[in-house]
Amino acid sequence: MGATRATLPGHEVVRVDLAGPCGVVGTTSDGRRVVALGVAAEDSHLVSAPERLLFPVPAEITDAQALVLAGPGVTAWHLLRTCAHLRPDEAVVVHDAASQVGALAVQLARSFCAGQVIAVADTASRRKYATTVGADVAVDADPDGLCDRLLAVNGGHPVDVVLSPVGGVAFPQSLAVLAPFGRMVVHGESPTSVAVGPIEGSRAVVSFWLGDCLGRPEMVARALSELMGLTSAGRLRPPVGDEYPLSVGARSNRARSSGRPR
Repeated sequence: MGATRATLPGHEVVRVDLAGPCGVVGTTSDGRRVVALGVAAEDSHLVSAPERLLFPVPAEITDAQALVLAGPGVTAWHLLRTCAHLRPDEAVVVHDAASQVGALAVQLARSFCAGQVIAVADTASRRKYATTVGADVAVDADPDGLCDRLLAVNGGHPVDVVLSPVGGVAFPQSLAVLAPFGRMVVHGESPTSVAVGPIEGSRAVVSFWLGDCLGRPEMVARALSELMGLTSAGRLRPPVGDEYPLSVGARSNRARSSGRPR
């Protein structure tokens, strides 16, 4: 279908996710409140987006929550559902667990009946935050000794699933703690290549990037449907970041690239 123009008042927020497509929330000319992905900003009030990339937003979901769910939320959902095929009682390691994707992955793993949910973060405050959103335990991200720490908090047993941003320095340690038939999912985009090397023990390494879903909008719709439902029911708390007018979206880019948590 052709492009649908969504009217956005100047105070509406916009989150430009450097690890995926830009997203905005607004109202279409026929009165629908939607979140749009893959949009092109025309000015501080208007954007254009293909009809297939417009997704309805329930009244109880705030604009900021909708943006987080449409970007980091859809990513976290597909990491666990589509890529890792998470099963009940499996042990999950979430790297960068205080980021928006990480915090949502922790909550979703808990909602999807994971067993042990292990957060990995680089500061005490971020580790504390990860436990407040549902992680059973949080460990230091320092690669030195990480493998031993992950095994220790999981009762000496290897883990079933590891979620890690592309380019993470702890890739070898994370791969080493995977159980037979375990799945490691790397996500986002980075100029850093991932040196996988030989993989033994029937373990898998899978990658995911949200931008690849733009050609398959049903993948976004399916994830958003469950994410919106969980949020409406109070079972998922989207970690809302700073808000910016559409006219100063570049500032959002800078905040995102600074790595500031939440």
